[in-house]
Amino acid sequence: MNATQQKLKVGILGLRRGLTHVRNFLNVEDAEVMACADRAGPPRERAKAVLGDRPVKIVGEFEELLELKPDAVAISTNGRCQAAHAIQAMEAGCHVLSEVPGAFTQEEIVHIVATAERTGKQYMLAENSCFLDFLRYWRKWIREDRFGAISIADGEYLHYLPATLEAPDGSRFSPTQARAEGRGDGIPTWRADQPPIQYLTHDLGPLLNVLDDRVVSVTCKDGPWWQIEAPLRADGQIALFQTAKGSLIRILVTLNTPRPGAHNYRLFGTFGSAEWYSHEGFCRRFDRTREEEDGWERVDIGSAARDDDKSSGHGGTDIKTAYYFTKAILEGKTVPIDVYRMCDFTLPGILAARSAALGGQPLSVPDVRRKPFEGTNFWEHVGLPEEDPEGTKYVSDMGTKY
Repeated sequence: MNATQQKLKVGILGLRRGLTHVRNFLNVEDAEVMACADRAGPPRERAKAVLGDRPVKIVGEFEELLELKPDAVAISTNGRCQAAHAIQAMEAGCHVLSEVPGAFTQEEIVHIVATAERTGKQYMLAENSCFLDFLRYWRKWIREDRFGAISIADGEYLHYLPATLEAPDGSRFSPTQARAEGRGDGIPTWRADQPPIQYLTHDLGPLLNVLDDRVVSVTCKDGPWWQIEAPLRADGQIALFQTAKGSLIRILVTLNTPRPGAHNYRLFGTFGSAEWYSHEGFCRRFDRTREEEDGWERVDIGSAARDDDKSSGHGGTDIKTAYYFTKAILEGKTVPIDVYRMCDFTLPGILAARSAALGGQPLSVPDVRRKPFEGTNFWEHVGLPEEDPEGTKYVSDMGTKY
C-alpha cells in the first residue's frame, strides 16, 4: 500500500451474501467501499437501499468493478466461481478476501496459490468461525496445558438447506415447492450437489487454529441419500482427519437434516476436555484441576466478546474478517488466514469427498507450501485473553450435575 494512503479501497463482488460484506466494510474505519457488482437486479437494488446516498458505484459485471481499480475485492459469488474470480482479481492487481469454501477442486487451489505467489497479492479466506470468541480461550488453555495433549478434536456443521433450486430472478425454492406450484424454471444451486463434507471450513478451520496444526490424511464415509429435497447430495458425511502433530479430528457435516442450525466443537485431552455448542452459548470445561465428582465447570464465553458488535452477522464474527483483513493489508502484514491456510482449511474437505466416493479409502493431504508448515499467525492478529471469566458449576436442565 502507498504510505500516504489512509483507507483500503474495497470492491464487493456478489450482493447476496456479499451484502453483509458491504455493511461490515462500511463499518471498518480504515476501509472505503468504492464499488459493488452483481449481475442480478434484485441484489443490486438491495445494495442501493443499504448504501443510501453514499458515492458507491453499483455495476453489473466483475470487469466493470475491476476497471475502477480497487485495492482489494471481497468475493461472495457461488463456490464454483470463487477460485476463478479470486485469480482474476489478483491478476488485476487486487488483494482478495474470499468467501468459503474458496475453491471447489484441488486444481483450483493450486492455481490460487500460484497466482498469489506470482502477483504478490494477498489472499485471505473469510472464515468467520475462526473468530468465535470462545476459541481464544481454548487456545489460551491449551497453551497453559490445562487439558494435557489434545488427542482428539470434534466439530459438527448442522445446517438444513432444502432450497436447492434457483429461478432466473435469483429466488430459491425446494423440489417440493416446485412440484406444488408446478414450477419448471428452477435449476440446481451450486450447493445442490456439493458433497457436504466440502463445506467443512467452519469447523475444521477453527480446530486447526486452536491446535496450531494441519491435516496430513483423511478417510470419509457417506450417509444415505434419502432426503427428497436434496437428491443430488448425501444426507451427511463424516470424516476422520489425522494431523501433522498426531491428533485425530472428526468432522460431521449435514445439510439435509431438518433441525436448528448449529456449530458444535469438542476437545479431548489427556488431562481434560472442553465443549461448546452454539445453541447453549457457553463453554463446559473439565481441566486438570478438577476431579470426576466435581463434574463440568461452566464458563460463560460465547461467539462474541462483551464489547463486540453482535449485529454484524454470525454472532459478531463477520465484521472481524473485514477488520483484520483491512488492518493487515494497510500495515503490510500477512493476513491471518492466508492463501496457504486456506489450503489447510479447504483441501482436506475436497479430498474427504474423494475418499467417500472411493468407499472410505484413506488419502494423503499434501502441503502446498514451499517450505514445511511452522504454525499459524492467526493468534498474532487476534490475540489471546489475559484473564478468564469465573467458572461456575454446570447443572443440566434436569438439575443434574455432570
